[in-house]
Formats: sequence, structure tokens, C-alpha cells
Amino acid sequence: MEEEARQQAADLETSDRNYAIAAVQNVVGMDDRVKQITDLLEMEVNDEVRIIGIYGTHGIGKTTLAKAVYNCISSCFDSCNFLAEVEQTTQNPRGIQFLQTKLIRDILQRDREDPSFDERIESFLDIFREMKVLIVVDDVEKQSHLQAIVGDQPHWFGLGSRIIVTSNNSEILKEYDLGKTRSYMVHQLDNGQAFELFCKHAFGRQSSIHAYDGLPNCIVNATVKLPFSIEEWKKTEELMKQLMTSSQKTTVGCKEILDICYKALDPKQKHVFLDIACFISGMDARIASYMWSNPHLPSSDCILMPLAKTGENNELQIHRLLRCLGKRILDQEESEDPIPRKFHIHVTVPEAISNDKGMENIEALCFDLDDHDSCVTARHFESMPGIRFLQLDNARVSGDFARAFPSLRWLCWQRCPLDFGAMNFVLRELVIFDLSWSKVVEDWGGWSEIKMEKLKVLNLTGCSDLLITPDFSDYKDLEILILERCSRLVKLDPSIGHLKRLVSLNLKSCFQLNRLPVELGHATALEELFIDGTSVREIPISIGNLKQLKILSGFKCFQLTQLPSSISYLTALSVLSLDGAKISELPSSLGELLNLRRLSLRNCHYMQVLPDSIGKMGSSLEELDISATSISRLPNSMRNLQNLRVLRMDSSFIRAFPVEIGNLTKLEELHASRCRSLEGAIPRDIKRLHHLRSLTLGHSGISSLPSEISTISSLQTLDLLQCNGIEVLPELPSSLICLRVSSKRMKAIPPLKNLKELVELCLSDEGPKERQPPSKRLMPESKVKKLSIWFSRLWNLEFLQTPTIEEHSFSISFPKLRKLELSLSRIIKLQFVYEPPDIPQLKTLTLSGLSLEEVSELPKALSVLSIRGCSSLKRLPIVQCLTNISAFELHHSAIEEIEGLEGLKALKRLDISNCKIRNLNGIGQLTSLRSLILSDCDDLSLPDLSNLKSLKILEIRRCKMIHKIEGLEKLCLEKLNISECPAENSVLVENVMARLMVT
Repeated sequence: MEEEARQQAADLETSDRNYAIAAVQNVVGMDDRVKQITDLLEMEVNDEVRIIGIYGTHGIGKTTLAKAVYNCISSCFDSCNFLAEVEQTTQNPRGIQFLQTKLIRDILQRDREDPSFDERIESFLDIFREMKVLIVVDDVEKQSHLQAIVGDQPHWFGLGSRIIVTSNNSEILKEYDLGKTRSYMVHQLDNGQAFELFCKHAFGRQSSIHAYDGLPNCIVNATVKLPFSIEEWKKTEELMKQLMTSSQKTTVGCKEILDICYKALDPKQKHVFLDIACFISGMDARIASYMWSNPHLPSSDCILMPLAKTGENNELQIHRLLRCLGKRILDQEESEDPIPRKFHIHVTVPEAISNDKGMENIEALCFDLDDHDSCVTARHFESMPGIRFLQLDNARVSGDFARAFPSLRWLCWQRCPLDFGAMNFVLRELVIFDLSWSKVVEDWGGWSEIKMEKLKVLNLTGCSDLLITPDFSDYKDLEILILERCSRLVKLDPSIGHLKRLVSLNLKSCFQLNRLPVELGHATALEELFIDGTSVREIPISIGNLKQLKILSGFKCFQLTQLPSSISYLTALSVLSLDGAKISELPSSLGELLNLRRLSLRNCHYMQVLPDSIGKMGSSLEELDISATSISRLPNSMRNLQNLRVLRMDSSFIRAFPVEIGNLTKLEELHASRCRSLEGAIPRDIKRLHHLRSLTLGHSGISSLPSEISTISSLQTLDLLQCNGIEVLPELPSSLICLRVSSKRMKAIPPLKNLKELVELCLSDEGPKERQPPSKRLMPESKVKKLSIWFSRLWNLEFLQTPTIEEHSFSISFPKLRKLELSLSRIIKLQFVYEPPDIPQLKTLTLSGLSLEEVSELPKALSVLSIRGCSSLKRLPIVQCLTNISAFELHHSAIEEIEGLEGLKALKRLDISNCKIRNLNGIGQLTSLRSLILSDCDDLSLPDLSNLKSLKILEIRRCKMIHKIEGLEKLCLEKLNISECPAENSVLVENVMARLMVT
């Protein structure tokens, strides 16, 4: 049994097994929670800024949940920003300013690391108010901190913006407008959930293994059922067994477990742990690893390190509980040591450290200088022999440093001035040197005066005065060289070929750099080469010598015209990205890259063919992107790419799918939208793509899908928008979550009876002919008179035919539907039915079509209702029950009155155009209304608007009956547009317009 347990543990992946992620993903259900929060956010509403608070105890999974929501919805916004660990950041000097600056940079997409960008957030509010943004403020505990970042009310940002706040403080939003805030509590797991979760990730099953009975309950109880555990539990097995036999096992808690784990570390491991927990968290993980003599030590030897992980941007992340453990250990050591240890301190003036006791024990020091001309001299460091990390941003240095910094390993000197006044600046142990955004040039004095024989990382990001790189001959051990955003760099010094240990070279956004030196081919250890955004025109033949190269990225390298044939020698290459290059062909020997996993040629407009040799990559290639290329056919050898998971061909000239597309059995995503040349039927062989999740063919000329598509049980998204060659659809797989179909040749409503998982449905059969007025259009001989849509847990299908009048009536059931768009020319009557009424309900409804004459009672949970082009629809059901609706659009309709308008208490936006509507009775009671837009309504007159205290936007155009606007002077408008109607020239309108122009 014990051997079985060890084997199962050995089979576990060790990448993302911490309890926080697992709790949300597996026990409570990530999808369910994300859906709950997105429902609260009401993404379909764009007439207000909404803020949501996610609350719960430390470690419960708030941040993980917020990240999942962020990743899910971020594409819906003009710009996004995730501010992580706010509480931790605000404990540092200028922490709030740092967060504000990061927010500005991210939203405006400025250089994210440019420290010279130092503006106040208030200076950008005029820009922010025009932008729809998503902001996550993670781990904030004080209202003052939150207000400093997003304002005392969320009016700093444009309509439709969303702000997500995670906090332990459930009162964090109490000062905000209750109408714009929502709350979500992440609850503690119960005993059964916690036990099941631990066993699933420790043993790979729902219950424990006999040899370890009792262990799961012990750990679950000790951690108070928080979603937190020690991932590589096998390394702590003996410790936990000792814990189980201890007399204290009934009272032991999370704190005691962490203490036991820390004490089990050897001195070197403790050293690494405290570095990460106390001052390296959040930094680039690969760079940070050079702080220790064994760069792999944090991930392989330290049993606490599974709770430290690398984020999406390679930043080193560590669980909050471990940061607290590190701080507690240091506080305890300081209290017990007669000479206090100062592991990590910030100072704002150099003199602050001159006479401070205990400086000989300091290991990390950050200068945060108020005066950018402050001078740091050698005497400031005379008593710091143990310092390993030093931040000198903005500082000038002077003096003799012969006896300083014997242990310094990381020097961060951003915004370093051009003048260099130090002598004997010998840094024998230095491995990381960060000179980002500095004034350094090719002959800067520091290159010759600073001795760095062990240097591993040199960061020159944003050194805009650097035209030619310095001589690298003295940096024989250099492994990472970052020259990103050196905007005036035109030449790499040939000495770069002397860097025999160089692993990564980053030249991103060096806009003026148009060539790579031949000597680069001598840097034979190179694994990563980034030339994104440069002006490099060709890659030297010598690149073929780089047998270790894994990544070659030329994203937006617009001037690149060719690849050398020697690229076929890069047998280790895994990623080749040439998006946007002018390259017209690939070497015929490309297929020799037998380890290539991802090939991206997006927007290579001159690319016309793929080499037939691509088929040789059958065992490696997983992603291929030829979108927006001139490629018209796929080579026959494509059938050999049996590991291909993603194929993107959007906006290309592809004319047909390979006949044997079924050979791509691992394919998960197939994208061919806007392929105007793609015609004919989809091959029946597609039935063999059992892993296919997404098939997008919108705006293409395909004419039919094979009936075999119903057997693809993994398919979730099918997009056939504006595929006007489609007349009928076969039965579709019941796994579909999103279905979009529109074709002006569609002869019948597609069979939808089995699609119980649908969340989004778009159906349209209307083309230009159907959009003509009814009198000019031939009515179909037989019409589906009545369509009933059931939101029910039970399947309900009817198909009835009345022989006397040849009318059809049928029902379809969608228990999970959230978004529905219908434009069906044959539908006259539409009915919505909920059974039972407590199941999830429709949020967004869009109806268009000239034949629709009657709509039953509308779904009560609607947030957005849009009715367009329904010129036969003269009456809506009473809308008073739509208490959650926030956006209502009515365009090109024969409706004369909206009954029950006064009941729409949550309505934020009302947009009516080209309608026969005569009045808006009840609108005066819509106190939440922010936007009222009326146009081309010839018969409309307005009631008094003076009670619309929230109204900010009022637009009235071409409404002939509106001679005056009562109550206008009492409104607090931000935008007023009255044109081509009698009220335009009224004194009242002119006065209000003048007032708005002044403000």
C-alpha cells in the first residue's frame, strides 16, 4: 500500500496544485463561481460603472477567483489593469504612488517600466472618463487606499467600466453608491469538500489511501479548512506523521504546520525562503534565481517552495501566508538578537542610514530618494559588509568604494545619471545589474570602472540614449541581456559574439535597429532571441550555429523580408513567431525543425505558400497560425500533423479544407472566419476530430456541414455568422455552449432539440430582401406561426401542424441560456416560458425581423433588451416586471407605446429611433436613467423630465413634435444634443448648452 501511495504521488504534476487554485477549480467549481460573478457584473450593461467586492478570509481563493474572472472578461474592455497585493505594496514608501502610476501606464498602454513617467492620476481623468476599463484591486484593506486608486466613487472611468476588489474587509465598499456595488462572499469549505479536495490532489482519488488514513483529516483540520496545503506532500510525509502522533495534534493549526516545515529546512534553504518571502516576491523569477549560488534551489529542494510559483509574466509569486511567516521569523530574530538584524529596509535620504545600529547585519537596502540629485557616497556603506541587494534609483555615486559591497549580488540602479564619480567600484560577487531607463551611453564611465567578473544578468531596458552597445568582452559569464525599448539603438557591438554563455537576448522595440551582427552566431548557448518591433531586415546566415535556440520571435518585425536556409539547423527551436513580417516564403527545409511546437505567420500578407516539408513536424507542431496571409491552400503533408491542436486561418485566401482533415485527430480549435474564398461543403472526415472544441467559420462561403458533426461530443463553440451559402443545418452536438448561425438562404430553423447546454444563441435567416417593407415582400407560403422558448430543466418539444391554415408551432428548451439573438423571417409569435421559475434566466435578448407580430411576456431577469427592424410588431407586452433591465433599445418598430415603463427602476439607458411611439408615460419615475437617446420619432412628445436626477446624456434628433423639454434646467447633464427638432432653438435649450460649454 505504501508503495502504491508513493507511486501515485510521484505521478502528480507539481506546477499548480496549491489549495487556493484547486478549491475554486474543482470543489466549488471555477466555472460556476466565475459565472456568478459575471452575472453580478452585468457585462451587458454599458450605462454605468459597476464595482464588486469579493470577500473572504486569508487564503480562501479570492485572488485566484478574481484572476479567473479577469481573464474571462478582459477582452470586452478598451483597457485592463490588475493591481496585485495592494496591502503589501502600500506598506512601502510611495506605495500608493507606485500603484497609481502602474494603473495609468497599464490603462494608457504606456511603457510599463518607465520610471520617468511620474504623473498624478487626477491629470488623466478626462481620458479615463472616455474609456471602458476593467480594474482589479487585489488585497486592499483600507478604504483610503482604495479611494486613492479608483476614486471615492467609480466616476473616474467611462460607462461600462468594471472594478473588482478583493478584501478581507467586508466594509471596504460601504462609502460607495449602493446602487453601483455588488458583493460576493467566498465561503470556507465544509469538512467533506476540504477532505475530498485534499485527497484528489494528494492521492489522485476522492478518498485517502489506506496507508495514510488520518493524514488528510489532520492536514485539513490543521489548516482550518482553508484552501491551502503543502503541494509536494510526499516531502513532508514524515513531518506530518510526527505531527499525528504528537499530543498537540488536536490543537495544532496552520501556523504550527508552517513553523514545523520552516524548521525542517537546512540553513541554505531558510536563506532562500526568507529572500523570496521578504523582498524578491513579484520580481522576474529567472532573474531572481541568480541571487543564490544554485539557481534551481527554490523549486527543487525547499519543501515550502511549491507555494511559490511563477505568474503569467514570469513574476515570482508567493502565498500571503508564507510572506507572513517570513516576516514573523525576522521579527522573532530581531527581538532575540542584541544587535537587531535589518533584513530589508527602505530609506528616503542617505543620511538616514549613517548612524543606524545593526547596519552590519543588513542584507537588502532600497533607496527611495526624494531628491533625484541626491548623492550616495562610499561612507554610507562602510558598515554594511553583508548587503546582497541594493536599490539606488535616481542616485549619483561618488567616493572610493574599494572596501564596499564584498557580498553584493544584485544592484538595481534605474535612472542612473550620465556622470559617474565613483572609484574602485569592484563588485566581485555581482550577478544582476539593472540599469533600466538610465542615461548611460556607449562610453559611460561605469562600463570601465565597475568590475563585474561574475555578471549573469544585464538589464538596459529603456536606455534611450544608447546608440551602440558597450563592449561586452569583460562579461564572459553573462546569460541574460535585456535591451528592450532602447529606442535609438542602431548597432550591437561585435563583442556580443564573445558571450559564450548568453542564453537570452531581448531586443524588443529597438525601433532603429535594422541589422544583427554576424558575430551573433558565435553566442552558441543562446536559447531565446527576441527581435519584436525592430527594423531588422534579414537574419544572418550565422544563426544556423545557434543549435540551442528554442525561441525566435519577430512579432511586428515589419521590415523582415527573408529567413536564411540555415534556420533549418535550429533543431531545438520550439517557437517561431514572424507575425507582420514582409517575408514572402519560408525555406523548403523548414520541416527539419523537428521540435517546433508553435509557428505563427499572422499578418504576413506576402506569404503565399507553406512548404510541403511542414508535414515532417508531425510529432511536434501544436499551433499553426496563417491568419491574414495570402496562402490559398494547405499542403497535402498537413495530414501528417497529428499533434496539431490549434489551426488559425482567419482572413486568409484558403479555398478548401484538406480532404483528410480528419487526420488531425488532436485538433481542438479550428478558426477560418472571414475566409471569403472558402467555399463548398465541410469534409465529412471532420467527424474524426473528437477533441474539437471550437469551430469558427463566420463570413465564409461554406455551403453545408456534414451530418457527422453531431458526433463531435467535445464541440462547444460553432460560429456560422453570415455564412450565406447555408440552407439547412444537420443535427448538432449536444455539447454546444455557443451557437451563432445566420444565412439569408436558410430554409428552416436548425434542429436545436438537444442543445440543453447552450449559453449563447444567435439565429438569423434574414438577408436584404427580407429587410424590405412588408408590402414589397412576398410572404412565404408556410410560416412557423409560433415559437415557444422554454427555460426548463426538462426537455419540452412540440411540433404541431394545423391542417386548415398550415401553421406550425414548436417549442425549444434552453435551461442555461443567457444571451439570445433572433432574426427569423418566418416567426410571427414568440413566447417565453419558465418551468420552474427559479432556474437561471435570460439576461440579453435581441429581436429583429419584419414578420414578428407578437411577443409574449418577456423574461423577467433581462438586463438588456434590443428590438430592431420589427416593423410588424405594434405592441409590446407590459414591461413593468422587468425590474432588472438596465438597457432598452427600440429601433424601426411600429410600437406606439411602452406600457409599464415606470416599473423599469434599474434602467440606465433608453434608446429609441425610427418608431411610431407617441409618448413615454412613466419615464419621469426612472430615477436611475443616465442616458436618453431619441431620434426620428415623428409622433413623440415628452413629459416633464425634472425628476431624472441621474440623467447625464440627453440626445434628441429629428423629432418633429418635441417643441419644448420640460424640466431640462433641473438636470445635471454632461452631454446635451438637440438637433433638427423644434426644441433646438428654444431659449431653455440654448441656456443649458451654454452652461455645459462653460463647465
